[in-house]
Amino acid sequence: MKVNECLGPIERLNFKAMFIADWLFGEANIGKVLPRRWDQLRGRMAAKASRRAEGKVYSVDRRKNLSPQLFRQEYFLPGTPVVLEGAAAEWPATKKWSPDYLNQLCGQDEVAVLDGQNWTANRDSGKEAVSTTEHVVQVQELLKNTKGGGAWYGAFLELLDKYPDLRDDLDLSFVHRFGYTNRWLPWQRNILAKMYVGGPGTATSFHCAAVSNFFVQAYGRKKWVLIAPQYTPFMYPAANRGVNWQSRVDFRSPDYSSCPLYRFVDRYETVLEAGDLLWNPPFVWHGVVNLTESIAVSLWWMNFTGAFRNNFLLSALTACGRPNPIALQFGFGRSKSKSHFSVHLNR
Repeated sequence: MKVNECLGPIERLNFKAMFIADWLFGEANIGKVLPRRWDQLRGRMAAKASRRAEGKVYSVDRRKNLSPQLFRQEYFLPGTPVVLEGAAAEWPATKKWSPDYLNQLCGQDEVAVLDGQNWTANRDSGKEAVSTTEHVVQVQELLKNTKGGGAWYGAFLELLDKYPDLRDDLDLSFVHRFGYTNRWLPWQRNILAKMYVGGPGTATSFHCAAVSNFFVQAYGRKKWVLIAPQYTPFMYPAANRGVNWQSRVDFRSPDYSSCPLYRFVDRYETVLEAGDLLWNPPFVWHGVVNLTESIAVSLWWMNFTGAFRNNFLLSALTACGRPNPIALQFGFGRSKSKSHFSVHLNR
């Protein structure tokens, strides 16, 4: 379905105005004065969409041996996701990393983990977009839980900042070559690297962010569901202030009675194997579920041109929000009392 078929200029303007108002003054506060505003807008959008075909599921392109020039032309500039198949197969991270290796290197470290199986996406604007429990455990406990099929998921782990050996296992020159970064700009020279460790069935909810992201699958298999930025009004986004934007849609089992617009969203899916590298452009919505024991890394940097081109509204709000993604790349803007995942959920 084409977005413009059920999102005309008036609906688009109304969405932006209402979303900005919610961001400035709070969804719950605006809702006390205009409780039916979103139901009315989404009702008009759903009425138009119901006359069109439902959304389809497509496969993300998988390309081998793509040159930086072709990647830039076909995927980087258009802001289109692609799997660079086997692009990281020869990286030390892919060859060395395993649960046993992490256990030996940093098993005694304490990390924050979430319940990656029993989280809830909330439609009620009075609640946070995603509810889950969080614990602090040692890495060795996380790995033991992961091997046993448990629910703990170590997401956005900052182990690579503590262990230079882990960071050295990544080919960051690949990011600079394929990401066309300008090393004179600190927010492009400094690549943020976050690790993800989880077992089968652990997942993160739909979210998007202003950052450009090369996602490296170092160990195991992981499924991705991606939604183009143009569908943001159909994703029931929460107007929270923070680095990431959260959707109130549960991609694992969508409730079309509470989120009817999601039925008309085109989705892209792919499964990453060890050694695959996914280009995830700014503001592409994505939900991720681990199919096996999994170790992966996201490599983030800021590209303002790409971010504003993909979603001007969310880019502008992100630039005004706290914490600020640029400040984070300088090591500022996050309270030491908050875990990396609390920041991710905009808590």
